[in-house]
Amino acid sequence: MESSGGASRRNALAAVVRLVAVAATCAASAAPTTGTPPADRPAYVTGSGAYADDWSDEPLLGPGGTPRSDLIGLWQAILWADGYLPGSGITCAFDAATSGATQTWQANHGLGADGIVGAATFGFAARRLVSTPPWTAYRGEKYTLPLRRGRGGIYEVYDAGRFHVLRTDAVTLASCRR
Repeated sequence: MESSGGASRRNALAAVVRLVAVAATCAASAAPTTGTPPADRPAYVTGSGAYADDWSDEPLLGPGGTPRSDLIGLWQAILWADGYLPGSGITCAFDAATSGATQTWQANHGLGADGIVGAATFGFAARRLVSTPPWTAYRGEKYTLPLRRGRGGIYEVYDAGRFHVLRTDAVTLASCRR
């Protein structure tokens, strides 16, 4: 356990740096548009008010039907923070490893273990969001994942030396475009 807030912040920042470095292994994946947000919906991961309901309205994520996106990278980072996926599993693509880890995560948290990340799964995960100024953090079972709920409630992650918005409809993170 850290005895100093500064040490905790350094550890949290180090976790983000590791996450960004691992995400550089993103692989290309062609997929139908099942997970694409409707045209009238912002294409960003957003939240407002209480953290616990921030992610329950994000697009469905599932095997074989979700295009690569920053949102998938976020979900994979949550699985990593909880110890269900290795850092090398953060690929920004909803692959078989992500589906299997999601099913195990869901079963261990008393949810229907269908491997699809929808309102119930995202909602359960969002209950672990906490304010840890200057960040919003996902307090995982193994690691804390620092994020930031920025202007307009748009979630950001530290990427390529700065905070960068998380898209639900595209891969924009520098670490995923390599």
